[in-house]
Amino acid sequence: MLSLARQDLNTLAAAELSRQVQQQGVCRTADDPDAWFPPEPNRSGRESKEAWQARRAAYEQTAERLCGGCPARAACLELALQEEAKLPRTWVHGVQGGKAPWQRQAMLRSRTRHSRAGQAAAGVAS
Repeated sequence: MLSLARQDLNTLAAAELSRQVQQQGVCRTADDPDAWFPPEPNRSGRESKEAWQARRAAYEQTAERLCGGCPARAACLELALQEEAKLPRTWVHGVQGGKAPWQRQAMLRSRTRHSRAGQAAAGVAS
């Protein structure tokens, strides 16, 4: 089994990450693969903000529960982030790497901001 530090994961090619997930992911032998695609808590105009937030929290807890002990969790999350960076936001669904779609989107936004800040700092330094 490969054991990699988190910082090493984002340098791996998608093919290697995919191989790790396919070989080690708990989802590969799940009785119900649809469990990784629970109904998403889209906010309707009739429900309170608190009710919507409670449904989001329940979804996030489901993601944690499904992926909590998975040995491929970090590789799965990195693979999702690499793949989803190229997709329209409306195409991002389901649990991957123990995270809900909106959590992964926030991670991608943060990664992009950090990358741009690093590039700007490098441009100033040169």
